Amino acid sequence: CLPGTRTEILDAIIQWATGYDLPANIPSYLQQLDQDKRIAWLCGVAGSGKSSIAMSVALAAHASGLLGAYYRFSTANQAQLNPSTLFSTIACQLASQNKKTEEQLVSIVKKCDQLTQQSTNPSQQLSTFVLPILGTAPSPHHTHTLIIIDAVDESGNMGKRQELLKCL
Repeated sequence: CLPGTRTEILDAIIQWATGYDLPANIPSYLQQLDQDKRIAWLCGVAGSGKSSIAMSVALAAHASGLLGAYYRFSTANQAQLNPSTLFSTIACQLASQNKKTEEQLVSIVKKCDQLTQQSTNPSQQLSTFVLPILGTAPSPHHTHTLIIIDAVDESGNMGKRQELLKCL
């Protein structure tokens, strides 16, 4: 986002992600940022700025040590349109930030059979590679680790997208 724009939504998302209480006068379109929910879903019509908001949140989260991973499904990169690359990429990004997490992921991969390592099933990738390392991927100043997934609507075909959404 351009500096000084969309500050209300950016501030609310960062507050939600860090576990701080949201302001009492939060706008209705941000009501879904419930502290008890672990997923915030930003939706809107094409061109409404969702990707700009996601990138701005990612940059702010990275600067504060809160960002664990950022993945954007991109029509400009065919490999990034396939949902089967999502969780392995997230696992690698999480592992790259912390030696302990990296060692744990390497250990997990070594223990997996060849079939599991090459699985394209998002649910299996999530449960095998991402969930076990989340506890060892701490943000240095926060108890939360933010993972941003952008442009899910551009991922794969409808069947693959539904499979991915079930995982999330």
